[in-house]
Amino acid sequence: MGEDQTGVDRHVLEDVAKAALARAGRAAAGERAAKEEDAWEIRTRRPWTYVTPAGAANRAQGWKLHVSATPLSAPVVLARAVEVLARHRCSFKFAATLAELSGLVAREQDRGSVGKFITVYPSDDRAATVIAEELHAATLGLPGPPILSDRAYKPGSLVHYRYGVFSAPSVLDNDGSYASQLTAPDGTQVTDKRNAWYSPPSWAPCPFESGKAPVRVAAPQAVLLADRFVVRQAVRHNAKGGVFLAEDRDTGGNVIVKQARPHVGARMNGHDERDALRHEWRMLDLFGPLGVTARKVTLFDKDDNLFLVQERIEGTVLTVWAGERGAEGPDPRRRETVLGLVGRLVELVATVHERGYIVRDLTPNNIIVTEDGDCRLIDLETAARPGTLVGRTHTPGYAPPEQENSPALGPCPGVEVDLYALGATVFYLVTSCQPMLVKDQDEHARPWDSRVRTLVDVAVAGDPVATELAPMILGLMAEDPARRWDLARVRTFLDGLTTGPEAGNGYRLATADQDRLLHDGLAYTLRTMGGDARLWPSTGYGATADPCGVQYGAAGVLQLMASVLRTSPQESLATALRDGANWMIHRLAGEHRPSPGLYFGRAGMAWALYEAGAALDDHDIRSAGLDLALDLPVSWPNPDICHGLAGTGTALLHLWNATGDPRFRDRASDCADELLKVAQRTPDTVLWPIPKDFDSALAGVVHYGFAHGVAGIGAYLLAAGVALGREDCLETAVAAGRTLLDAVDYHGEAAWWGEGPHGGAKMPHWCNGSSGIGTFLVRLHTVTGDWDALEVARAAARAVHGHRLRSGTAACHGLAGDGQFLLDLAELADDPIHHEQAEELAAVLWTRATVRDGLLVVPDENALEVTFGWNTGLAGVLAFLWRLRHGGPRPWMVSDEVAAR
Repeated sequence: MGEDQTGVDRHVLEDVAKAALARAGRAAAGERAAKEEDAWEIRTRRPWTYVTPAGAANRAQGWKLHVSATPLSAPVVLARAVEVLARHRCSFKFAATLAELSGLVAREQDRGSVGKFITVYPSDDRAATVIAEELHAATLGLPGPPILSDRAYKPGSLVHYRYGVFSAPSVLDNDGSYASQLTAPDGTQVTDKRNAWYSPPSWAPCPFESGKAPVRVAAPQAVLLADRFVVRQAVRHNAKGGVFLAEDRDTGGNVIVKQARPHVGARMNGHDERDALRHEWRMLDLFGPLGVTARKVTLFDKDDNLFLVQERIEGTVLTVWAGERGAEGPDPRRRETVLGLVGRLVELVATVHERGYIVRDLTPNNIIVTEDGDCRLIDLETAARPGTLVGRTHTPGYAPPEQENSPALGPCPGVEVDLYALGATVFYLVTSCQPMLVKDQDEHARPWDSRVRTLVDVAVAGDPVATELAPMILGLMAEDPARRWDLARVRTFLDGLTTGPEAGNGYRLATADQDRLLHDGLAYTLRTMGGDARLWPSTGYGATADPCGVQYGAAGVLQLMASVLRTSPQESLATALRDGANWMIHRLAGEHRPSPGLYFGRAGMAWALYEAGAALDDHDIRSAGLDLALDLPVSWPNPDICHGLAGTGTALLHLWNATGDPRFRDRASDCADELLKVAQRTPDTVLWPIPKDFDSALAGVVHYGFAHGVAGIGAYLLAAGVALGREDCLETAVAAGRTLLDAVDYHGEAAWWGEGPHGGAKMPHWCNGSSGIGTFLVRLHTVTGDWDALEVARAAARAVHGHRLRSGTAACHGLAGDGQFLLDLAELADDPIHHEQAEELAAVLWTRATVRDGLLVVPDENALEVTFGWNTGLAGVLAFLWRLRHGGPRPWMVSDEVAAR
């Protein structure tokens, strides 16, 4: 629903809770004056309001209750629940506002959290069962969505239960993130996981009657719906419900089944996602026979869930289709294919408009390209008649500014929003580049049309087909709706096209523009520094990550500052670096952090503190880094660079190289011994699985990539072999290289890898793909002279460069890390062309930049906010741009230092 519609809405739920508590207090006390022990503490820290009775004891963990509601039923559910909870003097919390509750029941909500309006913390198991029964009776018949992580107290009940943490503080886990930990009877700790299914710990006996039923531990292989449709595969899952591929037993063919759970997406008008699915059914009825979309099959209810069954259109989603075509290399029929698809899209949109509707959410994800080169629209649930009352919906990048800025509920816009979306979709079709621009803030905001033009100019450079279509794209994506090309003008433009222009060169970012991104980025980093909990703000997963780490936290930013300070002394930078290092030293002393890894753990923090001290010539800061490094373990279950032992060894080698202290050399050698011992070898491969029984989100992972697999561990062993004179390390590094060379998958002339021996997604990035594997292979060539390794590294660079328009910004899985690899090739293999390609990646970063506080800065990995972590935010971007302009070794890579010894 977005923000609350009035100021009054922000206090509705709190006022209801206060009134119910007061009423319960009067009922309990009769006419006597309220006593101090009757008091309640109420505090709001959005998204929650917490209610605690005076003198309540904090319980670390136990069976908790959740009560669901819709925004429309929430005041009544809360009033009735509070009266029950007040009688029992039981602590609880609830969604602070109706807007927060709308988010909790939205289809985009994490499935493990959906629907949790009220959370109840009973004092013991007996109280939990009594309160559950009373809450069930009090709220029976009121609407609310199912809570997927819990078990319903009774069929149809709003009351659910699960075993979990109450007040135990979050602690840093083996992966370098804060996690709620449950303590088993034997004292061991395990993460309290909010799965999208009921999954209590085996050692916690359930006190509820329904808990005596067996828990399903595996999904059934097939499910029969409506005695007709055999569901065999999930296409996707979200809070709304699943989308499934099923066999129609009546026809023998395959169909698509869409599910809408009750009350998910509930709005103040009483509608929910089931109503949206019924609307989509009507759109199939209207547009299916016209060839615009799939044909309908049937619509049915089961256990309050609504299911829509439709024809399965054989083909590929345009998002994937465009990416695959780009990865396959030159296609002599590309122009013919692209223009055919563009013309067909125009006609599909025209057909919708001629029937009096607009699509309202036209994106590449909602288009299927068929095997014969035709296309269809899918997911028409948002289609509506202009002027009718609708809720705001849009996909960032494909909605014009007036649609993004529209009210949460208002009149459906006109055809102009589809025209903008058509231009953005065609742009993606020909470039594979998401047309997403983060809004500028404050009075320095740039004209929208100029930002779109910059994006288009960079993306189409070197591509004759995209260049040919650029005038139409810009005409459709004009900020002013009145200036957008209509479909008649689009048809005229397409009919008038002749042979397109010759291919030119890619767009390389000028040095002045590189310097502006560097200057503004560093200035913004210094300007936003501060805070006790985190030196720099972080969002999403980063908000739960170690604030001292390289990946999301301070260590990466301090390393960047130290690098810049050594070559460009600045008093403000030195002051910030000193303050940041002292903040980290203080923070490190306050809590235990088990992870020894380079990017998520203590190794990276030690490295950053040492470099900060060296840049500042500060003995105390330098010594703090060295002491932290000497405390790193030389044996650890996770062998990888990010969280584990290869990251530890990398930092130890760096500090030995920097200080000459033999303690670091010896401990680095011990790390190498352990990595050789745990390697899993065959005559043709060497792999490093992360143990399945290790308490980690990565347990059981077997990867090829740099972050968690063969490439990163191989890079450490290669450096250790050279630095320590160890042939066993060099031999294993060579075996790692052969493993990766044998696993390469060529698309045209570009080299790609799956996640590991099991296959998996093929990515071009540092963490798990071509960039990271190429990072190792080019160094393997430098040490051993292996020309196969160099040629495959160059093929990996073709994957990186070819994917640049589809990549995010960050170092871990985006342009900053990919650009570092291209600079590796330019320097280590003496290939200047790769420096030019790195400048093209910088140009894409330029198009993504946004204005904050008058400064031009690059947003983070999610392309929504500006955050500062090395691998996920601005620090890694600035490090790439600094190296692009000023040269130097790649940060966090000890092999380059060893080679220079």
